[in-house]
Amino acid sequence: MSYFEAELIHHAAPTLLGRKQANLFSFPLDLFAQYKDEIDDYQRQLAPHGIQIVYLYSCQKRVCIMVYREKALLRGLRIPHVKKYLVSIGYPETLGSRHALAETIRYLRSRMRTHCEFPHEIGFFLGYPPADVFAFIQKKGQHYKCIGYWKVYGDEAKALRIFQCYEDCRETLMQQVAAGTPILSLLGIAC
Repeated sequence: MSYFEAELIHHAAPTLLGRKQANLFSFPLDLFAQYKDEIDDYQRQLAPHGIQIVYLYSCQKRVCIMVYREKALLRGLRIPHVKKYLVSIGYPETLGSRHALAETIRYLRSRMRTHCEFPHEIGFFLGYPPADVFAFIQKKGQHYKCIGYWKVYGDEAKALRIFQCYEDCRETLMQQVAAGTPILSLLGIAC
């Protein structure tokens, strides 16, 4: 198993297994040239399954990649109050439509390059509960109930169940791949 494949499994298992709309991860920039062909191969192989791998940005030391399920991402971005907020900060009016997805991701990339940290709306792209993302923005990341894949301000018990589901996805996928099963044959398994 290559470094990139191990990172893909570790960080994107919930998306690969259909339990999350998107995952984000980064790896050292100096490994990019070594794994570019493998990343491109995964992009081609996952696309027919509705899964995309996109480069969001790179800095002096890291490359940031988002793995997403297109239909789930579009559905999440069409939630009325999410869409209204994103449009108010400059995302395209046609946000949530398939034809606007490339433009939407380009705008996210530009916001990532111009901020010193991830723009707070990244939570909407990653499928975090909108109430938690809005609370994070309003409370500037403070006064949360618990932290896991995101900072939880709302239903803590539900969030903990989701966190456990994501961990189970990672464990399931890692075990199966370690046993020799190709990732692509595991995309529909339950975790």
